[in-house]
Amino acid sequence: MQGRVARPLTVVAGVVAVVAVVAAVVAWPRASADAGSPSPAAARSGTSSGSPSSDAAAPGDPSASASTPADAPPQVAWPAVGALFDSADVGSHGPTGDHFCSGAVVDTPTGDTVVTAAHCVAEGDGSAPDTDLVFVPGYHDGVAPFGTWKVGDAAVDQRWIDDADPDLDIAFLTVSRDGAGPIQDLTGAYSLTVDPGDGGPVQVVGYPEDADAPVAPSGVATRFSPTQLRLADADLPGGTSGGPWLRDGTEIIGVTGGYQQGGESEDVSYASYLDADTVALLRSITGA
Repeated sequence: MQGRVARPLTVVAGVVAVVAVVAAVVAWPRASADAGSPSPAAARSGTSSGSPSSDAAAPGDPSASASTPADAPPQVAWPAVGALFDSADVGSHGPTGDHFCSGAVVDTPTGDTVVTAAHCVAEGDGSAPDTDLVFVPGYHDGVAPFGTWKVGDAAVDQRWIDDADPDLDIAFLTVSRDGAGPIQDLTGAYSLTVDPGDGGPVQVVGYPEDADAPVAPSGVATRFSPTQLRLADADLPGGTSGGPWLRDGTEIIGVTGGYQQGGESEDVSYASYLDADTVALLRSITGA
């Protein structure tokens, strides 16, 4: 297991619709975007929706100015990736305790959505998911460069909530900060790719629970089963659960979790395969 199993939470939505998706990138046009803070999907492709281009910039590329916010501190390589804390471990001036899981901002019309692993927020024993949490994007060395963002709602598939189904180890969270606009306008975001096939070359970003900066090993994701991806030689310790598996630096094809809640050994990691259930779950929390 590569992240702490959670505590109690609030609503959550089971899958409410079946959406037919084949090798699709989930990307919507934003309802609005401030000048200088374009929708990350638009920043990568020059349009407001569609698949990211292979040579486009992305939040995970520190040299990619097109989608890395202009006000992002230069030392933050992945501004849209962050650490999850219990609310009790975050004070008025930032984190005061330990983080336990990872997550990433995902491109949505609302601009307020973070993806992580279901086991980071729900026990899988029938209890509701935990929303008494805080997401800190770009966290490093005790610093919260983009502020701290309170979790509002969480969407977790009912089958995970009831039985910890490893094929559904994914969760979406809404986050907000007093006086701030959508987090996506500040940090950028990644497109979510469903039915990604065998996966291919990826970079996995996550926060080890005993470190104050993320790790980002690279490797080749393969199909472990029809419902799981696998990454060998990953070297992903506890705390990295929920971290994004990035393909081409622009799209999330999975998050660390799934089988064995991400893997019992640091050397091999897993991710639940993203499919039509994932899209339905995301839409249940964004309303889009």
